[in-house]
Amino acid sequence: MSGNLKKFLALSLFALLATTPLVHAEEGNPTPVGFHADPDAPIEIEADTLEVEQNSETATFIGRVVAIQGPLRLTSDRLVVTYARGAEDNTNTGGNDEGGANIKRIRATGNVHVMSEDDQSADGEWAIYEVANSVITMGDAVVLRQGENVIRGKRLTIDLNTGQARVDGGVSATDGENGGSGRVRGLFQVPQE
Repeated sequence: MSGNLKKFLALSLFALLATTPLVHAEEGNPTPVGFHADPDAPIEIEADTLEVEQNSETATFIGRVVAIQGPLRLTSDRLVVTYARGAEDNTNTGGNDEGGANIKRIRATGNVHVMSEDDQSADGEWAIYEVANSVITMGDAVVLRQGENVIRGKRLTIDLNTGQARVDGGVSATDGENGGSGRVRGLFQVPQE
């Protein structure tokens, strides 16, 4: 097989893996691999400071923020949780439907890093996690990594239900300064024989 054909096949395989849900069987149950979360798992959040605004139903975590839901981990400088109070008004953020508070949306800003347990990660300046439909959208100079392979773009959308990710290009304010074209760029490592 020629070297160019090997490179083409390697690039095609990575592109397929990066944009398609990966599945492996474990005792007959297909389990998604890639970015995914357990929607029933609690969301644990840690930070240096917490400010709660009950009237606007938000909780703002500031400083070295870490949020974990199952195998998914998000870090950022600041994170704002928007919640809806249930029938009973208490401070439970466990997401139950019988009172307490249910998390609707999480917005992370500043040095956002999302990682999954399978060597996939994504970086951007902001991220929005719509909890109900399990979709994360990230923006501004997004970098998606899987092993040594890297994809760069302006916006990244991750469907945690399927593991699918989509990277879109777009011109940013700094593209003219750093030679960027506003297009999606990928760097794929060719497997060594």
